[in-house]
Amino acid sequence: MKLKRISKSINIKDKGMKISNLPQRIGVYILQDKDGNILYVGKAKNIKKRVASHLQKKSDFLTILPIERIKDVDWLETDTEKEALLLEQQLIKKYHPRFNIEWQDDKNYFWVEISKENFPRISLTHQRSHCDSEYLGPFVDGKELKNFLKNLRILFPFRTCKNLPQKPCLYFDLKLCLGVCQYRNKFIQQKYNQFIKGIGQLLKIYLGNSGRVEGYDISNISGTFSCGSMVVFENNKPKKSEYRLFKIKKTKGQNDVKSLEEVLLRRMRHGEWKMPDLIILDGGKGQLKAAKKLNLPVLSLAKTKRAISSGRLYSIFSKKYLNLDKFPENVKNTLLQLRDQAHRFAISFHKKRRVKYLLAKKY
Repeated sequence: MKLKRISKSINIKDKGMKISNLPQRIGVYILQDKDGNILYVGKAKNIKKRVASHLQKKSDFLTILPIERIKDVDWLETDTEKEALLLEQQLIKKYHPRFNIEWQDDKNYFWVEISKENFPRISLTHQRSHCDSEYLGPFVDGKELKNFLKNLRILFPFRTCKNLPQKPCLYFDLKLCLGVCQYRNKFIQQKYNQFIKGIGQLLKIYLGNSGRVEGYDISNISGTFSCGSMVVFENNKPKKSEYRLFKIKKTKGQNDVKSLEEVLLRRMRHGEWKMPDLIILDGGKGQLKAAKKLNLPVLSLAKTKRAISSGRLYSIFSKKYLNLDKFPENVKNTLLQLRDQAHRFAISFHKKRRVKYLLAKKY
């Protein structure tokens, strides 16, 4: 999310307000008291008009928050309403302003509901009405969200039926559902819940607040000086202090799958490290075999010959792949950045090892 300005503010004097300096742009406004405490956070298509309407004498807003309490108004400009909505929600969650009594649903926004069942159901809703469900959102662009879920279903064939039928339906034949109604056992339940978590993380990337996503790659030349890299993203941003490198010790020769498996198993032994919510492997369908022992959502991302700035996503739950171009732009860019950083990090370490060996051999 790119903000036009980091922060601007104006003062309120004599119970009135000079609003001429407020921008007539999309963004978020923040009302503060004399001690700098945040009283209220709101979003607007036009910041100037919205704040002015709040401070009119007959405004219902002033019955909730008296103007005497307001000392400063800060604002942050955004490029789109969607960014303003997400920023508003993030600020409310971070600061818990007293006069934002509760984040209210709006009929114009979508939420993704994930039911709390043995085999969770995914659906879209305008209201968060079930306390035993997980809700992700809000999403402003319903059309883009529906298209995103449609494409995710190719990689993760999730269920949408309200009640589990006795036998598989048409979605099972279309490879858009695992047919969990037919295979109600612990193993399938475990795998199904893995990719429900994966869907949740990709939706969080879409919202801009992902959990811990780790990317892995292997680098070698004919199996020599083989090494692996691990990069970490949180909230869609690199967390470079937690990047790690691995020298391949047990795997002999040029075997990227076995090397990846070794790296992943060694990484999982580090109980002191925070566990990933999603793993992305640099490579194609074959690389997924390296993660078969993990009880975590895993995807592989292969490069395409035609376009470097794209890729193909694979999962163990589908024989089909999905072109990254079909994802929302911010999801695509985050996954590409993750993959490319893992790739560069591994190559850089491999080159250092090779140069060190050659220099030692020469002298």
